[in-house]
Amino acid sequence: PLSGIDPDDVGEVWSLPMRIFGIEGDEKHGIPPLVMGHAITGVRSGRISRVKSTYFCTPIAIGCTWDPDLYSRVGEAMAVEMRALGQDLNLGPTMNIIRHPLGGRNWESFSEDPLLTRRLAVPFIRAMQEGGVICCPKHFAANNQEHQRFDINNILDEQTLREIYLPAFEAAVREGEALAIMAAYNRVNGQYMCENMRLLRELLREEWGFDGIVVSDFAKAMQSTAGSVRAGVTIEMDAPCHYGEPLVAACREGRVEESEIDLLLKDKLRVMQRMGMMNDRPSVPRTHVHSRAHRAIAGEVARRAPVLLKNRDSLLPLSSRSGCIGVIGPNSTRFSGLRPEDGSYALYLQGGGSGRCFYVYDAIREPLVSLQEAAGPELTIRHAPGCPPPNGETFPAAMVEDLRRNAVTIAAESDTAVLFCGLSGFVETEGIDRSSCKLPPEQEALILEVAAVQPRTVVCLICGGYIDVSAWIDEVAALLFCPYAGEMIGDGIADILFGRVSPRGRLPFSWPTSADAYPPSTYFSGEAHSETGESNRYDEGIFVGYRHLARHPESILYPFGFGLGYTTFSYSDARCTMITNESDPVCMLSVVVNNTGDAEGTEVVQVYIHDVESSRPRPARELREFRVVSLQPGESRRVQFELRRDMFAGFNPARNAWEVEPGHFEIMIGASERDIRAVLPLAWT
Repeated sequence: PLSGIDPDDVGEVWSLPMRIFGIEGDEKHGIPPLVMGHAITGVRSGRISRVKSTYFCTPIAIGCTWDPDLYSRVGEAMAVEMRALGQDLNLGPTMNIIRHPLGGRNWESFSEDPLLTRRLAVPFIRAMQEGGVICCPKHFAANNQEHQRFDINNILDEQTLREIYLPAFEAAVREGEALAIMAAYNRVNGQYMCENMRLLRELLREEWGFDGIVVSDFAKAMQSTAGSVRAGVTIEMDAPCHYGEPLVAACREGRVEESEIDLLLKDKLRVMQRMGMMNDRPSVPRTHVHSRAHRAIAGEVARRAPVLLKNRDSLLPLSSRSGCIGVIGPNSTRFSGLRPEDGSYALYLQGGGSGRCFYVYDAIREPLVSLQEAAGPELTIRHAPGCPPPNGETFPAAMVEDLRRNAVTIAAESDTAVLFCGLSGFVETEGIDRSSCKLPPEQEALILEVAAVQPRTVVCLICGGYIDVSAWIDEVAALLFCPYAGEMIGDGIADILFGRVSPRGRLPFSWPTSADAYPPSTYFSGEAHSETGESNRYDEGIFVGYRHLARHPESILYPFGFGLGYTTFSYSDARCTMITNESDPVCMLSVVVNNTGDAEGTEVVQVYIHDVESSRPRPARELREFRVVSLQPGESRRVQFELRRDMFAGFNPARNAWEVEPGHFEIMIGASERDIRAVLPLAWT
């Protein structure tokens, strides 16, 4: 199998760990270096683009799978590759909530929902740490956009923090036992996160019991020495401006006590001890990097992540046996001009920034190649790019017109047109937010002209988040949302288009008719806080994503949790039984799910709760449980849930506590946030 590893490059990783990221060791006292890396999509060895790894997935693709077990196996495999590349700590996963569709790192997050984010992240963290790698969830806390990220003040109330932006981090600590946390750049309620005593000291360490490493975000997150020490920041990343010599000086001048530094040092050494780093740990052979087994896991993600949003007249699946398919669009093949030597090639089929990995150049499965290989001998594949790629490159108007004209001709002469449009790491990236939720104008024009001559038009959107499809959705027959799903993405798409597997992805975020459906306050476009005093106010409170859109159902095109397959499911005989005991009442919930179609399929059974009689405003629906169920045609299964007391609770700021208010609740079971199949009343006394 392809290894993608040059021994000389790996030697560079081992011999120059401080040029990557990490902390120098102390050989005299038996303390080894602590080498850090990124394993968000695959393993990065700092900024050395020559060192390659398996491109497993992006977090948004995992969000689309709704599959915690799959992500646990991804975490296990990533830990193996990190260890093989000499790394001890993963600067991830990214667990920030998707607050607005323009967010530049939405592709690097899991969901707009805290429960789904929590359920996916915790197994990954546990698996990675069981594999010998420290996990460092980020960016703590309320870090939801890139614009002004170094100098922004996020104002939000305690209930919103507790119910939306903190639950996944709390679960990472309490359930996942994460040994590190990254503090974000932003301020929360006027205080920079790296000096935020309320969140880092009182909540994270004292209330949640965290006793691990707090790492600052890179370069500009820390603003002071003494303030960061007292808040409990263990490590300043990456070049020391406030620790190192400034910390020694602060101690000598009496601004920082030596005992305070001792506590931070103990945290670091304690974590290294727990992970066995103080002893001679067995090395992991480098042959495990990009192994056949790891490519197989990437293939599972690629088949499970795509979400079928539209399938008029059951156009999909397509026949792979005969006929002619026009494969069109800029994302169907690798962009020209992207070079392996500088790592720019990796911005194709992946988001940009520190979360991306440098995948093996020849391992990426481009959609065109995958469709050509999956086609039968009587099926003709004709190809045209149709328009310039989404990489910032500008083409002369005449060339753009020629590309579009050629693609339209091929579409008209084919039996079906499959358009591969979307974005790339040049557009969706750390450091900047998207300027628009629409596709580039040349892509919209291409879709409209192709659909005008070919009624059997399928659009495959390869991107990391929401796209405003209002200009063309009524003109196309089918729409497949293909999140950046790893190096096997082309094979996964081909398997779905030709019906080798049934689509099973579900949306982890809402898909409105327009981004205007979101409250204006959910995206801050102002200037730096230190210059103007402007703040980013989370005025929507707990009404984020589908919680807000439920109040405006006319704005929902495809709801949270939605996804089509090649079969249908019915729900019946929903039951709810309250089991009372002195300490913790439990609601036992079940429903029978039946595959009523002619194909095998996978259903994501979702449970939502509505507090009908709350004294505080509550959303119409809140996700509280889900199960992924695969059934053969005609097969049925009773799916069971155990709803604990905390699933009915809301946060009461007046008492600074979670509580369940006595009264009536509605338990809703459905196939999406809008497609509710059963509603069961429950009286909580």
